[in-house]
Amino acid sequence: MEAAHNRDTMSTWEPVQLHTSISEDFVEETQHVSALGLEAEPQQLHAEFHAVADHLSEVQLNHQRVLVASGMIPESHLAEIEPERSLTWMVEQLHGTVNPDGLTIPLHGADNSDIELSTLSDETQRQLRLVVKEAGHDDLTRILPLPAEAGEIKAHFINGRLHLRW
Repeated sequence: MEAAHNRDTMSTWEPVQLHTSISEDFVEETQHVSALGLEAEPQQLHAEFHAVADHLSEVQLNHQRVLVASGMIPESHLAEIEPERSLTWMVEQLHGTVNPDGLTIPLHGADNSDIELSTLSDETQRQLRLVVKEAGHDDLTRILPLPAEAGEIKAHFINGRLHLRW
């Protein structure tokens, strides 16, 4: 984790190409995602359960309030143990969704020239840096931890939504 914050390390951010049109590969990849049935992964089913389990959100909200009131950052210890949870929280804060093979983030009002993507690999994990620029304002920068199984990042910006697949 220190390597991502330390500028003196050997790792450098590598740019990710952003596509603005729908390719046949993109359509084919998104059609093969199955949310239900025997082909569903346990992670998919778990995420789907959490999406419809309204009673859990109240408990999580109360837990977060207690942590914030005591001066602690909510769930930081879990983010260190399970980086995938950190990715989910960050994407949810941006009103996006995490898929088994990528994620989708709405960036309505942004232009493809306003979006910069780059990856960084170090000894412990791979990260994706998202920078959204807006004239007259500070850049929105988020560094998202990528899952261990993430391969090559494919980025598409279509109809105001950023689609990342790996």
